[in-house]
Amino acid sequence: MSKGPHGHRGAYTGKGPKDFKGTVGRILEYLKKYKIGLFVVFISTILGTIFNLAIPYVFSITIDRYILSINYKGIILMSGVIIALGALAGLFSWLQSYIMASIAQKTVKDIRQDAFDNLQNLSLRYYDSNSSGDIMSRLTNDIELISSALSQAVVQLISSGITVIGAVIMMFVANWRLALITIIFVPVMGIFTVFITKKTFKNFKAQQQHLASLNGIVEESIGGLKAIKLYNQEDDIIDKFQKKNEELKNVAFKAQLYSGVIMPVINFINNLVYVIIVVSGGYFAIRFNAVSVGQIAAVSAYSRQFTRPISQLAQLFNTLQQSVAGAERVFEVMDKEDEYVNDNDFIVEKVEGHVEFKNVYFGYEKDKTILKDISFEANVGEVIAIVGPTGSGKTTIINLINRFYDVDQGQILIDGHDITDINKDSLRKRIGVVLQDTNLFGGTVFDNIRYGKRNSTKKEVIEASKLANADGFISRLPKGYNTEISEGGENFSQGERQLISIARTILSNPDILILDEATSNVDTRTESHIQESMEYLMEGRTSFVIAHRLQTIRNSDKILVIKDGEIIEHGNHRKLLDEKGFYYDLYTTQFKGKA
Repeated sequence: MSKGPHGHRGAYTGKGPKDFKGTVGRILEYLKKYKIGLFVVFISTILGTIFNLAIPYVFSITIDRYILSINYKGIILMSGVIIALGALAGLFSWLQSYIMASIAQKTVKDIRQDAFDNLQNLSLRYYDSNSSGDIMSRLTNDIELISSALSQAVVQLISSGITVIGAVIMMFVANWRLALITIIFVPVMGIFTVFITKKTFKNFKAQQQHLASLNGIVEESIGGLKAIKLYNQEDDIIDKFQKKNEELKNVAFKAQLYSGVIMPVINFINNLVYVIIVVSGGYFAIRFNAVSVGQIAAVSAYSRQFTRPISQLAQLFNTLQQSVAGAERVFEVMDKEDEYVNDNDFIVEKVEGHVEFKNVYFGYEKDKTILKDISFEANVGEVIAIVGPTGSGKTTIINLINRFYDVDQGQILIDGHDITDINKDSLRKRIGVVLQDTNLFGGTVFDNIRYGKRNSTKKEVIEASKLANADGFISRLPKGYNTEISEGGENFSQGERQLISIARTILSNPDILILDEATSNVDTRTESHIQESMEYLMEGRTSFVIAHRLQTIRNSDKILVIKDGEIIEHGNHRKLLDEKGFYYDLYTTQFKGKA
């Protein structure tokens, strides 16, 4: 497969499958990588099936030639042959199962990796419209369905095909009259199987969709457990889960109801065929002397071997229905166009920091504009503060600078270059972001600080931590910089997580800095430490600061006041206070008139 913009294997680029055949075809594309292994599986399956098919024939000879004539020596000899054939059939059956299990897991690993790679490269728009629970379900439950199908499907398809053909041939070799009686029932089984599988497919797909929704509720309840308990909403979330759980039960019941009909009916037909062969064989033997006891036994055994693959295929279709339903959902993720498709090759190694918005319009949804005609200019090294009510568009401006989204109209220029002409990777490497909610990852403190610059030395990490006022508390930890961070950084306070995040940003040495409510969740003492770190960080860099605490932006070069997606005021702190407009109202409300 081709490499993506980050060096990952590129995901399959065809359109999402809408039918069984298309999805199976895509899975086969992944299997092509393991042709040699599949060839060994194919040969092993053929040999194992041939040895299995030989057993009834040898058994019929044993009956007719040795058992009926009570030839003990011949019985012992032929018993040895039958045991040897059974052993060889078992050996090749184990070999093909072992190899196929390995191929299945490797194939699923490839699919999972491609899906995950593409998820990392998707734009934020995808995550805006899909719950994390649903996405997780696609990469876990749905892919596991593919794994279970691959482990069974390939071997059973080959084995069933060879067994059916071989059994038919051997039945005619044994006795053509009894063979014809058996074959009459094949169309009945085929028509019934096709009818049922059409019914089950849509229910299995619905089952996977409901399962994903249920996973979303579980993920939401775990992530928001504190809020649920704080507002006494346990009963509400339980009720929500119960309703979705009931929907999943109903859909799963329908899927299993249809699929569960297949095996009993086919088993009934199997038994019916067996009885008819025995009765017919007895009639032909007594009336016409046209069938021997050994032939009746052989054809009876071959009828089992002939109809068993049809039974297996019916059961296999159940597994395939579920796996294809899951595979469609996985391929839907892989088919979403990643944000690096058609990305420009213009690489910026260094940014001076001149940023300009020209008549920018933007909305997360087509019919809902968030930013309206935004225009402003940030000169090199200036600190631009952005203030305004919640939902006014402050964070959206930051998202556009990072190119998490592209503008609907207008332009954003950095050093005179339209940012849509700049390679996204190189642009984001020149921008440092400190968010209100920090993201710490599993691993050590050291690993988290050098997250944006993997080749950093320990000396550089410690130096960045000192500049961020983080070295003090890190050094006091039992294992210092080697201390493991728990999921989400829960073993650190909000302020400590923020200082680690600032140290990470200092180490990455960005040219443009974005501070998004970086001190809103900490106490006054911690805020002072963070403020010192940020002042160092902003020195000589063009910086954008979003803050609700207006005291922290008094010294900004420019303050943009955003309301309802428009810049309604701009200027420095003193100018805006003198104008006694919206900013003045915000400031005096916070500080009770202390301007």
